[in-house]
Amino acid sequence: MRDLTDDHPPRFSATLTNVSDEPFTLTCGFAPPLSVTMMRAAKGDAELFCYPVDGDARQHVHGVETDRTNASTTSLPPENRIDGCWRVTGSFAVNAIAFTRTLAPGESANVAYDAYTLGRDACFPDGDYRATTEASASAGETAGASSATWTYGVTLSLRDGSVSGVTASDVTAVTLT
Repeated sequence: MRDLTDDHPPRFSATLTNVSDEPFTLTCGFAPPLSVTMMRAAKGDAELFCYPVDGDARQHVHGVETDRTNASTTSLPPENRIDGCWRVTGSFAVNAIAFTRTLAPGESANVAYDAYTLGRDACFPDGDYRATTEASASAGETAGASSATWTYGVTLSLRDGSVSGVTASDVTAVTLT
């Protein structure tokens, strides 16, 4: 976790580790193991935009046309703060893809995100912001064998303009039979 400064937005990461004695194949979206672009406030309507740090994942998140007459697009990632705030305005889209990756015993998949205020509302308003994703795991080194699918999430807590915590939720041991 990295707090926000004048030079960069806050950053958080998610890691999924194979703690078993056998390999398994993970199938999930554009940024294994946590494929998200939005975090929604638990209370109220504030949202954060999550932009992956890794270039392989970033290629699947695009600014889109916002005005048909001049074809303006959202610039991702923002190179500097807008109105004193790390924010993203405009619209974006995510490629609908699935990645498959085999994790050997002890191996991990990790993704890091920079978080931005979405829109022109208050800059990083206090609150807990949550995102969920779905993944599946298959026994062995190929997808489609005996598998389990689950939904899990992450909550980013902001207080007084700073990141006060990141917690995972709904993460449980997954048993493949």
